[in-house]
Amino acid sequence: MMPVVPAAIAKTHALLFDIWFPIQQLPIPPQIRPEIEQIATGVSNAMLSAFAESSFFGVLEGLTAPEYLTFHECLRKSSNPAVQTFLATAGGFGGLSVDVATQVLSFFFEGDCTPVGSAMIAMLVREAYLSGIWDLKLAIPLTQIQNPTTFVDDIEIYSKLHHPLIPPSWLTYDPATQTISAKEGVIDYLVIGSGPGGATVAHELQKAGKRVVLIEQGPFVVWGSMDTMSYPKLMFQNNVAATSNNGVLVRSGQAMGGGTTVNIDLAFSPLEGTIQARIMNWIEQGWIDGAFYTPERLSAAYQWVRNAIATREVSQCELNKDNLVLWDGALAFGVDPSLYHLNRFPEDLSPSPVTQKRDAARQIIRKAMEDPGNPLSVIPDVAVQEISFTPADPDGSVRATGATLLVNTPWTKHKNTIVDPCQLKIPPGTAVSIQAENVILSAGTIGSTRVLLNSAKQTPAVANPRIGLGLIMHPSIPLIGVFKHRINLLEGLDSATFLDAFGVAPGFIFETMSGLPAYGALLIPGSGAEVYDRITKFNHSAGFGVMLVDTPSDDNRIRLNNDGSVALDYTLSDGDKQRFRTGVAIAIRMMFLAGATEVIIPSNENFLGLDNFDPMVGCYLKCIDQADLVEKNLQFTANRTLLTSAHLQATNKMGVSADTSVVSTRQRVWNVLTKHEIPNLYVMDSSMFPTSVGANPMQSIYTFAKIFSDRLIGGLDTPGPVNFVKVATEQPLLRPSPPDR
Repeated sequence: MMPVVPAAIAKTHALLFDIWFPIQQLPIPPQIRPEIEQIATGVSNAMLSAFAESSFFGVLEGLTAPEYLTFHECLRKSSNPAVQTFLATAGGFGGLSVDVATQVLSFFFEGDCTPVGSAMIAMLVREAYLSGIWDLKLAIPLTQIQNPTTFVDDIEIYSKLHHPLIPPSWLTYDPATQTISAKEGVIDYLVIGSGPGGATVAHELQKAGKRVVLIEQGPFVVWGSMDTMSYPKLMFQNNVAATSNNGVLVRSGQAMGGGTTVNIDLAFSPLEGTIQARIMNWIEQGWIDGAFYTPERLSAAYQWVRNAIATREVSQCELNKDNLVLWDGALAFGVDPSLYHLNRFPEDLSPSPVTQKRDAARQIIRKAMEDPGNPLSVIPDVAVQEISFTPADPDGSVRATGATLLVNTPWTKHKNTIVDPCQLKIPPGTAVSIQAENVILSAGTIGSTRVLLNSAKQTPAVANPRIGLGLIMHPSIPLIGVFKHRINLLEGLDSATFLDAFGVAPGFIFETMSGLPAYGALLIPGSGAEVYDRITKFNHSAGFGVMLVDTPSDDNRIRLNNDGSVALDYTLSDGDKQRFRTGVAIAIRMMFLAGATEVIIPSNENFLGLDNFDPMVGCYLKCIDQADLVEKNLQFTANRTLLTSAHLQATNKMGVSADTSVVSTRQRVWNVLTKHEIPNLYVMDSSMFPTSVGANPMQSIYTFAKIFSDRLIGGLDTPGPVNFVKVATEQPLLRPSPPDR
């Protein structure tokens, strides 16, 4: 049942929907207009119902009653006639004409009433409406794409058939004390987080005979039952997370397997030059123990990773037309592109009909869970609140004793998740504790930082002021090229090519990308009609992005709000902006050199220096020379230029001192009272990197985790022998067919 929405707010919603989907003005073919109008009405009603149960409803309330806007006083002082009409009209936005309301949004975007005020409201509105309007119900008939297959048929039967064979658990839960413990003996290691770091460490410790518990905040999806890539329920904050100023949209996995479950599997080898340059710098600075991270040792560990995940090489014959745009553009620009390794099956060889992914849950965690002699104990749907410690000794020394947890309500909507695999039967909403001899934080940059910040409130020994500082985001800006010929970017590999010729210096990488129309619509600046005109040419569009290797700054950080939620503060430095502008300009040139007739960058800044510029009117590039103006003028203003991030790193940096870092070179958390390590509390995820790793970090995290595991299991302070293994392949590499003779 649709929630009851006040009539005035419903009118505001109806007007905003009409701004971004002006159906009476759109050139919809007359033979399908009645059907499209009916679908649009259903979409509008569904959006309003969803808004009524989300934080976005506050935006609609403010636009309906502008006196509640935080920048109302600024609006009141404005001489803009549209703004004054907005303030004087009963019902605010809902009482305006489309033309006047559009002028108000233009004023908001200009940011005269603080960019984090009016411009953020305008961008939140734009993002909410375009992503909702161009979801599949309208996008499929209007863009002529096929409905992507997310779930297998008979999903419940498939999930039962492919459910892991889990031995009886060696864990027990005591409701009286609300404590999880081993039925006999102790828990050797508690691993918090199941991404590439946590999965690898848990697997290796279990294989070494340790009794290990692996905890994950998100759900545990039966592998192969659905396409998990970027599915909102499996993402941090349902895939609508952003920095505190809404300047960067944040994509981060929250499911068994972590980011490996939701990403597009781009396997950037830690032996690539751009990553090697960063690691060598870390060693020179003394930030990591260089004896364990020589190229030889990284190579040996990466061979293990490639075998464990079954990483495969992409062949050039697999490239679709979307991938070829970056490939051809780079060659025309005079630089050599590269082919990714991918953590996935070739399309025709996957045992699942809907996914080719080889994520950490399938490749590593499941095997350790099914070991009948010493099964890995996995607990999904549980949020770690903080680490627990022994009382401090007189000198301030402490040891970790476990963690406090909050049990979430499991996601069971499609009956394809593994719920309570240890059969603990803990009611959702229950706060429980778990004790372990050692604790390893592998919850990712956001999760591990949140846990450490929460722990610091109760335990002065871990109250390190460096926790959360120096956030690296690898911000990316996607570009769209429009071509005369069909691209069909949803067909074939979604990403297979990259260009890292500029990865070390100036410090940016180009990567192919694709996305559904709901994402593409966000990238197209301008009015609803202009978005319609270009998104309906979806099959003639190609995309690739520029990813910046950003520079650490203490001003960029993860912190906790007063209610305990996570906030990400991030602003590009002037130097990073300059390098980023150069990268965007090169991307524009490569797109035109590949044959694009129009290039779209997701910005409503006046990057061409036009007179009488209106941010609600689209500005699109028509010739290669305009790249020079973009390089000169683009400012990456928050809520004017859309940036995304999926590679958060470096908030709990490794280093040689508690005064300069959060984690030691042995990856133990520093005790800030004693200036020594806490002997049994470790961090093994991307948050420990001292700076940007230089490229997509997934394979580097796997590799570092393998080295860390070997070091931990062996109790090594000096490196042991290097163990190289042959990289196995399950089938011959695909190669182009020989020409007919």
